[in-house]
Amino acid sequence: MKDCHIVQIVPRLPPYTDGVGDYSLRLAESLRKNHRISTYFIVFQQGIEIPPVIQGFSATGLLAYDSDTLLSVLPENTQAIILHYSNYPYIKEKFKGPFWLPKALEAIVNLRQIKLIVMFYELPFLKYKQIEILNPIQASVSRRLAKIANDVLTNCGRFQKIISQWTKSSVTNIPVFSNIPEPTYIPPLVKRERRTIVFGTTARHRLYKNHLKELIQLCHILEIKEIYDIGQPLNLDCDNFAGVKVIEMGFQPHEIVSELMLNSLVGCLDYTKFPGQVGKSGVFAAYCAHGLTPILSKYNPSQVDKLECKKHYLVLGNQMENITEKDLQLVADNAYSWYQNHNVTETANLFASLIIN
Repeated sequence: MKDCHIVQIVPRLPPYTDGVGDYSLRLAESLRKNHRISTYFIVFQQGIEIPPVIQGFSATGLLAYDSDTLLSVLPENTQAIILHYSNYPYIKEKFKGPFWLPKALEAIVNLRQIKLIVMFYELPFLKYKQIEILNPIQASVSRRLAKIANDVLTNCGRFQKIISQWTKSSVTNIPVFSNIPEPTYIPPLVKRERRTIVFGTTARHRLYKNHLKELIQLCHILEIKEIYDIGQPLNLDCDNFAGVKVIEMGFQPHEIVSELMLNSLVGCLDYTKFPGQVGKSGVFAAYCAHGLTPILSKYNPSQVDKLECKKHYLVLGNQMENITEKDLQLVADNAYSWYQNHNVTETANLFASLIIN
């Protein structure tokens, strides 16, 4: 098999904190290692510094948002384009959108005779209290991108249903893999420290603000002495944790995060803002990949992504009172098994098949 050359268009890349950027880099690494598919990155967001090489991959930005500029930075040997599409930073205002982007990509695909693969991480919704509808202006861009693509993927069963209505064809739903590299060995819970991990963006504050009582209850029930908080510091008041030690780690290298997860019992997450969308949580994926028992703040109906409460995750509250060590291990094992169907290798295999075939 000859080497294949593709372009991945991303919102931004490290060192800027961006889950989609991390995802695309890990995907690029696996495509190169296992499929001889090399990636050239085009970064969408303007006004940020973009090194010419990022983690071994060439990268450039867009000086202007138009077809000619996009075409000018596209290498001649490009055989396929993967567009990683999320609302930010492609869309920065509620009633604006990158209307030029579908037109530019359609023109380039036709001119160069190359494949276009679009991965949707979000769809643009407008929310008011309990009402949620698609933003008609921004959704028109998403709909157009879906229609011009050779293949469309998403990370959420709810989005899959909507996009397939647009395209009148099948759309692949593949939950996200862990942006923290997957370990080769998963120690059983009995060999780990009695420790809770709280990992992710500043959205972690919702867990502490809205579910602190239940979090402390969990720690007492499981005889957990420490909570390791990983991510941008939240300046937590340790006096509020009823004797449970809180260790604010701040940002840490992936290797350190992985090591902490492998030596902890449970991983906690508040995902109530995204009902029915647990499959698109990179934090949940990281917990699963490291053999932690995932614990959500509340029930989140994500059966469409083949996730079941009490089987793949537990929920904070009184139901934890009768949980046994055996129960914790069973849930951790189920979550780990669920994850293996879309780990980074399996995801790269899927993308490679779409690129090559």
